[in-house]
Amino acid sequence: MRVLLLQDHIYLPSFGGGVKANRLLLEGLARRGHRCAAVTPALTSRSGPASESDLRRELERRKISVREPAPSVFSYRYRGVEVDALDLGTERMSAHVEQRIREFRPDWVLVNDDKLRLLLGSALRAAGPARVVIVLQTIANAPFGPLSIAPDLTQARSMRSARAIVVISGFLQRYLAHYGFLESTVLRLPIYGEGPFPKGGGLDRRFVTMLNPCLEKGVDVFLQLARKLPEVEFAAVRGWGTDEAVLRTLGARSNVRVFQPADDLDGVLAQTRVLLAPSVWPETFGYIVPEALLRGIPVLASDIGGLPEAGLGAAVHLPLAALERRNGHYVERPQDVGPWCAALGRLLGEPDEYERRSRQGREAALAHVATAGVEQFESFLDGLSR
Repeated sequence: MRVLLLQDHIYLPSFGGGVKANRLLLEGLARRGHRCAAVTPALTSRSGPASESDLRRELERRKISVREPAPSVFSYRYRGVEVDALDLGTERMSAHVEQRIREFRPDWVLVNDDKLRLLLGSALRAAGPARVVIVLQTIANAPFGPLSIAPDLTQARSMRSARAIVVISGFLQRYLAHYGFLESTVLRLPIYGEGPFPKGGGLDRRFVTMLNPCLEKGVDVFLQLARKLPEVEFAAVRGWGTDEAVLRTLGARSNVRVFQPADDLDGVLAQTRVLLAPSVWPETFGYIVPEALLRGIPVLASDIGGLPEAGLGAAVHLPLAALERRNGHYVERPQDVGPWCAALGRLLGEPDEYERRSRQGREAALAHVATAGVEQFESFLDGLSR
């Protein structure tokens, strides 16, 4: 089987949960004997190479050789997957995508999110609707409904033409059905790896940690907790939303350490006592929550969007006021962090409660990961073929 992924995020490095899930899916399919390829942007303004020289350094660091079959097209092979990373304008990118589809002759074209409204149309034109599967991971990139950041009637109609739509949560599945009258299939992507999964966590670990500190992810809640609990060490891992203003604010706190983003978060999670996921916008799922639970790290997460689903019945979910949409922009509302302080204090101060949450979380996550293998996605595609 030939599988081509189109995504509008860079392929390497893969810091975000969605791009990491896509990469691990292709790598898993390649290990199972399928020919896999991806077409993605080469550069990004956030958390990744911002220039051609940055890209070359990143690939050299990974000992990846690059060829340039055309100007601003960087082609390489990584863990069995053929990647075209493009630094092209909209028209040239669309033309390259269609040419790659014709050359590669994929059985399936996977179109991820398509926030620029470019990839799905190109795939439908070059491959035909019967071979296009949409993989939607970010609810805000849906082209309709109250959570859409870029409503687009043409894109919504194009989604109806695809052979199938895959989503990563029941929350997103219900959203598509309610606002777009679209059927979709929930599949758990293999972001967690193949195991074995060593147990981490423990009150002897150093940090209370959050990922991608920014407005949407609840950095203000994180900072309030750090101020209220000066004796506790906190850690924040930079992500796509972490701008310079946030970094300065984090750096001003003596009990906050900032980590650089990485493909593999094992090093940070190995030092984590409790994970915080205080998002104030509707996460589609929240991959980091099961990833922490898998290691026996208790999680405190907001009760917004898909995070309760990601908590697997084992995370502690606490109330927060969701961002309010005004004139096309999200506006933060005042937050009551009292319940968060109390819940965190209980975890850190009561060993029995900590161990109970750690054990329950790991058991739930191990069961969840058993449903998130490459085989499930492979079987899904095989079923479409039949």
